[in-house]
Amino acid sequence: MEIIRSMAHNKIVIVTIHQPSSKIFQMFHKAILLDKGGRLVFFGTPSDMLRYFAEAEHQHQFGAELGACPSCGTTRPEFIFDVLETPLRDLSGDIIYEENSRGHLVAARRYSPEFWRDKYEAFRLIQDVKQVSLRKEAPSALPAAPVQKKRLPFRWHDEWTQFRTVLRRAFVSKLRNRANLVITIGVSPVLALLIATILRYSESGTYDFASAYHIPTFLFLGLIVAMFLGLTNSADDIIRDRPVLQRERNVNVRLSYYVVSKTLTLGVFALVQCILFVMIGNYVLQIRGMFWIDLAIMFMTAMGGVALGLLISSLVADPKTAANIVPLVLIPQIIMGGALIKYEDMNRNLGLLYSLSHWFSEHPSADKNRKTESKLQVPLVCQFIAMRWSYEEMIVAQAKLNPLTRRQDRAQREIDGLVAEHRKDPEADKRLEDLKETLALLSGLEAKSASELDHYLGLIDQVLNGKRPFDRALFKNANGPITAEQIYVNQKVSDLMANAEMDQSDYRRGNKPNVFFGAQKRYFGIKFGVFFFNTAVLLLSTLGLLALLHWILRRELEVRRS
Repeated sequence: MEIIRSMAHNKIVIVTIHQPSSKIFQMFHKAILLDKGGRLVFFGTPSDMLRYFAEAEHQHQFGAELGACPSCGTTRPEFIFDVLETPLRDLSGDIIYEENSRGHLVAARRYSPEFWRDKYEAFRLIQDVKQVSLRKEAPSALPAAPVQKKRLPFRWHDEWTQFRTVLRRAFVSKLRNRANLVITIGVSPVLALLIATILRYSESGTYDFASAYHIPTFLFLGLIVAMFLGLTNSADDIIRDRPVLQRERNVNVRLSYYVVSKTLTLGVFALVQCILFVMIGNYVLQIRGMFWIDLAIMFMTAMGGVALGLLISSLVADPKTAANIVPLVLIPQIIMGGALIKYEDMNRNLGLLYSLSHWFSEHPSADKNRKTESKLQVPLVCQFIAMRWSYEEMIVAQAKLNPLTRRQDRAQREIDGLVAEHRKDPEADKRLEDLKETLALLSGLEAKSASELDHYLGLIDQVLNGKRPFDRALFKNANGPITAEQIYVNQKVSDLMANAEMDQSDYRRGNKPNVFFGAQKRYFGIKFGVFFFNTAVLLLSTLGLLALLHWILRRELEVRRS
């Protein structure tokens, strides 16, 4: 009702309602009351209607000569129906019953619908006479200059009320089906436990993270699960909401609010699913210090699945068709994501540039001095696969942003910066010496347990942040059976990164190509970091899908309304 009222500017909205509450009744600008047979018994503001029937009831009980009713206009709307249907009683005070058209006994009315119609017509006639007597003859005025129609101001309160109502409804619709809610939340931890348990394997026999064989596979499957959950959660939402969308479109409820509310609602559920998956999977496979990074990449992938699922839901007419399309979308993500089939083993004719260069090489006019192509370059068709960007970012993050490598790279960058500055002051020399000592310590850091390693890394952070100088005495007990590399660095992930760096740095090529798992990307002569570029691709693709969804829904609703 609040949405309808906020939309009722410069237009007439007619609502049929039976026995409204006092709050809802007072929200109407005008109210029409019809008695049996469609007889008009009042038309005016809600407060005038309450006052009118309160005065009528007061007159019937005490007589008009007793004066006005002191409480008129303060009663509840239900009072109107009590006055209209006042029962007829006999001398003893008992209600008299009569038989209606269906043969049922109902209370006879004291005043018929014709009585209330005639009473209202008399009341309206008296009001018209009063207005005529008070009306003064106004002097003829000059014709007013044409006034340019002004655009209505943007009403922030009304817009916020509308958006809040749509958002609350989206959440309630998801929470209403308890069985579906349990399945939605429960499927993520079950899949995480199943996948992590199956992939918990090391070549040495005893599991440890450093030699874990399937860490890249687990990271890829986690992204597949994220996209799958996003697709299945949203693939039928718009199909169910189409009647509501059409009805609200007729009262100009903003379509963008619906799209945003759906995205936020599904995003909350996707976030919960991703949190549960990362927590359980990382715990089983002993992936330490990567929770927030893995969660962020997995959540971006899930939101891409949500946007894609909503787009599918807007293009089909029934949930069964939407469910059949989900595998058609998900299977190419699995095949061309770069994990199941490596790009160096994939059909190279998928790459347009490779196909053209290969065609020219078979002709006499071909350039015999053509530069060697990299097998790790991603085929052109795979560039449009979201999983390719998510998986690459996840692997590079595991290799470069784990707690050990991240600190090593930070120390090395600062050392390189100090050396490049050629500073000779004692403070710079002391800082350079501390960083070298820190880097050497990180390369062979040992401890008795993982928690002790975390403690030593906390002390190293203080050195890197400049809060304290390096003190070897703090690490005199830093020895034990556990090394930092065993805890934080996976060999399979490191091999993927090393292979990409070697291929990208091949001396036979002029410029470094953009290879899969490369830490740097170069487009249009500009160098980008893989985290910035891949994140931008994932976010922009999701926003693009949502914009396309908004355009499709607007076109559909405009066609149906016309």
